[in-house]
Amino acid sequence: MSAYYDAIIEGPAYLGDAKHVLLSVQFTGAPSAPDPANIYSGPQVIAIKTDGTQFANGDSWKCITCAIPDATRKLGNLTTHSAGQTIKAGDTWLVVDHPQAFPGDRKMLAGTNVIDCGPHRLVDDACTPDKLRVYPIRWNVMRDGSGKGGAMRELRLNPDGIHLMWSHMNGTGANLDQHGLVGRLQFNPAPKDGEPAVPRYDLVDAYVMTNSGDPTFAAFRVDPKDPARLISNPAKGAIGEARGWTRDGKDAVGMGIPEAGAVDMYITSLRTGASRRLTNAPGYADPILMSPDDKWFVVFDNRGVERHMYYAGMQGVPPLTDMLTLMVKLSDEYGYRNGQRRFFQPYLIDRWGDRGGYLGQQLNPGPGTPGSASDPNWNARADPAWSPDGTNVVYWQALVTAPACGGANPLPCPTSTEPGGRHSRLMIARLPDRKPLPLGRVARPGKITVPWGAAYKPGDPMPARMGVPEGKFTLAGRKGGSARVEIRKTGGRVAFVSASYEAFTDDGEHVIDGTESAAMEMKGGKPRIVWHSDMRSSGAQVGTKKTSEPGGFVISPMGEPLEGELVTTIDGKTYRPVQKGT
Repeated sequence: MSAYYDAIIEGPAYLGDAKHVLLSVQFTGAPSAPDPANIYSGPQVIAIKTDGTQFANGDSWKCITCAIPDATRKLGNLTTHSAGQTIKAGDTWLVVDHPQAFPGDRKMLAGTNVIDCGPHRLVDDACTPDKLRVYPIRWNVMRDGSGKGGAMRELRLNPDGIHLMWSHMNGTGANLDQHGLVGRLQFNPAPKDGEPAVPRYDLVDAYVMTNSGDPTFAAFRVDPKDPARLISNPAKGAIGEARGWTRDGKDAVGMGIPEAGAVDMYITSLRTGASRRLTNAPGYADPILMSPDDKWFVVFDNRGVERHMYYAGMQGVPPLTDMLTLMVKLSDEYGYRNGQRRFFQPYLIDRWGDRGGYLGQQLNPGPGTPGSASDPNWNARADPAWSPDGTNVVYWQALVTAPACGGANPLPCPTSTEPGGRHSRLMIARLPDRKPLPLGRVARPGKITVPWGAAYKPGDPMPARMGVPEGKFTLAGRKGGSARVEIRKTGGRVAFVSASYEAFTDDGEHVIDGTESAAMEMKGGKPRIVWHSDMRSSGAQVGTKKTSEPGGFVISPMGEPLEGELVTTIDGKTYRPVQKGT
């Protein structure tokens, strides 16, 4: 494996036998052809034994995709990108991120390809490279069926092995939006339309998991009985970036923004669109997987660090100013990550999610000694994988690497203690008190439809998300108090939002008073967001959230602090914005 920080290319995933893990890795250092070892080059999918046994050659791992004949490989969806590698002109690689096994372990999803070994399991000795067949996956987006198909990312296979979930990014003027979709995989042995014109899997019966017509799916809506009153809706259709399925294959797991500064995980009913919140800690949660029996989940969360607390520490605030300040939490340097460093650790939480004093448990607790499982310089990376018997969780970590350390950064770059100085590693967390679940169960969700979403027809644009009209409103807290809200728009986009809170509470525990506003303005020909806050919290938290005045806290549209400061104090502890590069 490469020593590069992303020598692991997203994943891993268990095979159904609970003894093997699929992992996409970057090979490096192989000799040139015709040396036989040349096959160990570039991005490949390997299978790793987790039970201490070996393959016939004495190794604990097997490269599945190495040495696939060139004529077979070129039938699949290819890429010229290989992280950390030098790509020669004309070189191409199979797209192999997020490998996931189909029921029966005879084929796998790898990137936007299906790799099939016919009658053999992928880990069988009889599954040799010449036996593999590569079938690209195509989502038709043209009315006449032409072209290469639509762009897909973050593919997630339904446990039934028939349906697929994916995310699609599309431009909305000056911004990017992202929608989650579901569809059915249908094998097409002889395509008559579209590219590539080779045996492939087509996605049919697709739905976009976005509602663009029912105002109860918006975060806020105007009371139809009182145009001066704003209603905060219960969560519905909280998909955001689609994160996968419940293990019964019937519902979707995705992201939502329940309160100011937060990104949390939800289970959303594909039948009704109702969403149930799973995580409830300040900051950002993302990669997630439900356990095989849907009674637990593992989520990667940054609740163990404080870099997000200056904007998210005060809980119970409606996400009103987030209409403009959203990117502070998604920023490449100032939110949940610093460049390629993600400040995630894995947390095990029961199916009911965070509540009260229960916030689950960290899977890798410890003293944080260098190189240990709890070393804070090793951060969890997507995705977690449950063993099918529910007794193990596998995930991978990446070690902080320059420029997130070293140089002008006050954090010195640590020295890797891994073999070959690697900056990525695969981890297994064993749950020895768990009684193994039976193997061989396959989800049978039946026909999947999304009545509250949009049935996708090739050529359709992505649905437009519902926003709040401009105006002045009163927003009542669900459990008490109220807020005076004003929203202004320029060119159809939100340009100003303000809220003045009086004993406002949605949950009866966090009580909010004070004022907050955000405004988009131009200075020197560049857009910027001016944020003013003078907030107080009482009840479950006692604290303040204040910007420096009179200029406020100024950020770029991408969340970079430009001027001023935002300081939040919660229960006597003060949090300030992170320093650039840290």
